[in-house]
Amino acid sequence: MRRTVCTLLTSCLLALTACTGGGSSTSSTPTAGEADVVAWIDKVCGAVGGTAKIMSDEPPIDMNDPEKLRTGLSEWLGTKITAVEKSIADLKALENGPHARSKELATTAEQGMEQVRTLLADTRSKVDSAADETQVVTAFTEMATKATELENAGAAVRGKFDETGLAGASQKAASCKELQASAPTP
Repeated sequence: MRRTVCTLLTSCLLALTACTGGGSSTSSTPTAGEADVVAWIDKVCGAVGGTAKIMSDEPPIDMNDPEKLRTGLSEWLGTKITAVEKSIADLKALENGPHARSKELATTAEQGMEQVRTLLADTRSKVDSAADETQVVTAFTEMATKATELENAGAAVRGKFDETGLAGASQKAASCKELQASAPTP
């Protein structure tokens, strides 16, 4: 269960950027104006990439000690929430990028990250208020089933890359390539 949840959440975060998907580019070396856009896109992917890396670890699950189970999962979720909040703040700072539609892309990515944050925060609240280990496991399992809904947020960002004409620039950004390379297989 742990690996499935971690892989699913990480996949959803990576899907939020979809940095190497869509669009094509005729040149592998960016022009001067395009270089600014590529550098900006690299920061956008980097804002999500840091959270994706943090999300890839497994939560501590000790079914033999209900209190350790609760506190371990709560702390694990807390670190994930903090990482997502940092990504959201980083994306907000990138809204005024060098491309005419930078704000659209950054805002769409922020909204996707906000969905991740909400899911994690709701789960943490349920874990913290659980009366026993069954409720803790139920909250964590619910998170896994709701995580699939985040794929829609990823699709919105992928669509925004194509719609804004930024897909080609994302294919040249190192952080976007790194995100694509680190994407877990289904």
